[in-house]
Amino acid sequence: MHPKKNVFGLSPDELVAVMASEGEKPFRARQLQAWIYRKRTVDFDAMTDFSKALREKLKAGYVVDAPQYSEKHQSTDGSIKYIFDMGKGQQVEAVYMPMEKGVTMCLSSQVGCAQDCSFCLTAQMGFIRNLSPGEIVGQAHIIAQEHGLDSPFNVVMMGMGEPLLNLANLLKSLDLFTSELGFDLSPKRITVSTSGHVRNLKLLGEYPKLPRIAVSLNATTDEMRTALMPINQRWNIRELLAACSELPIPPRDKLTIEYVLLRGINDSPQDARRLVRLLANIRCKVNLIPFNETEGLEYKQPDKSAIETFRAVLDRGKILNLVRWSKGRDIGAACGQLATPVSQKGAHVRQPSQA
Repeated sequence: MHPKKNVFGLSPDELVAVMASEGEKPFRARQLQAWIYRKRTVDFDAMTDFSKALREKLKAGYVVDAPQYSEKHQSTDGSIKYIFDMGKGQQVEAVYMPMEKGVTMCLSSQVGCAQDCSFCLTAQMGFIRNLSPGEIVGQAHIIAQEHGLDSPFNVVMMGMGEPLLNLANLLKSLDLFTSELGFDLSPKRITVSTSGHVRNLKLLGEYPKLPRIAVSLNATTDEMRTALMPINQRWNIRELLAACSELPIPPRDKLTIEYVLLRGINDSPQDARRLVRLLANIRCKVNLIPFNETEGLEYKQPDKSAIETFRAVLDRGKILNLVRWSKGRDIGAACGQLATPVSQKGAHVRQPSQA
């Protein structure tokens, strides 16, 4: 007996193929997509615009199966961290964050991460595997269902993993998020964060419904960035920012530069002045992220006076910036804190001289 095929996470073309295999016309695939994502329905019997015969065929051969969470942890700031089971003992984390302008969900794209950024707890897991489109959008589907979200929400691909190293599945997920019959989200409600995978950043720039893009920079010299983020050995700061300047960012929008502030490492006024020079010709805003201190990582958060001094230099250089205090710090849900217990490698601080 063949296992039932999971239709959750399939693309519109794949759903057309499913319906064609059952002798149905393409419009039935559009109806099925709307039931799954717009109405968040997993029960074929509830899909009342299908004939009883079609519902029986679907029940016999298919399931609508999104990933399920095994744990959730409530923060004092209203954030909730969900731990999703992805089979074979593998887990990923996603975060629900109520904000002033609506709900934002931070989603994962991989189990673990191969980027080995020294200030990120996820990196200590190593890379396990890519998530499928259904596993990516399923995190949002389940969270939205639990909170009864009918209005649009925001998605940030800033959870576990490097989204651009799972580009094919990321793009299929974006299709589902932005489709009128899917989640119907504006591309402006979606942000994809990258550590700086230049080749795939250029490919993402060709996607017709371009999401907002955030680039994790975190240093102003190649020596320091390589110590913090080994990807800099492949694409250095100059190459990364050159690619950023060529992205087709809409005229009224800006690229986001993410800069994690680490005490005594990259938070000096000299760093701020170099950052002003580096970004002078890029239409961007800078998110300054005070490091979220985490057991297992020896870095420290700068004191507030150092953060304000850094900001003042950016202000004088006319670089738009804001300090992003992460939500969910008390439950290990803040930026850089997402990790599940898989082969911890043990972290250490790498501190080159600041030339």
